[in-house]
Amino acid sequence: MKIMPWIILLTHGKWGEEIIRSAESIVGHIRNVHSFSLFPDQSINEYETRVEQLLKSAPHNSIILTDLYGGTPFNVALSLSAKFDVYVVSGLDMAMLIAADEFRKIYTEDDLINRIITKSIDNCKYVNNMWMD
Repeated sequence: MKIMPWIILLTHGKWGEEIIRSAESIVGHIRNVHSFSLFPDQSINEYETRVEQLLKSAPHNSIILTDLYGGTPFNVALSLSAKFDVYVVSGLDMAMLIAADEFRKIYTEDDLINRIITKSIDNCKYVNNMWMD
């Protein structure tokens, strides 16, 4: 039996918790999704330690989604990816979270990550001219 990777969100503020709640209002309960909120008064070491504790019990090839490329949650995820067998993807949005949940049930490894990224990119559209012509 395939062990499904966990989805771990690393974000500034409570955005990770809120995006989970919003996604669940569309697709229903998302199993094995965890969120770590970074606040201005929190030390980076404390934040990294909290995430590391979860990763010690996370399945092989779990997925860390971060909000902002180059931000502190991203840097923490990148640091932890040297210690744990996880995938790190930045640019979290709701399409990415829903795709990660859906695709982790079907695909694995690089195929899984590429499909998550593609779905998120495909969701980004300039729409002003869509209804013209």
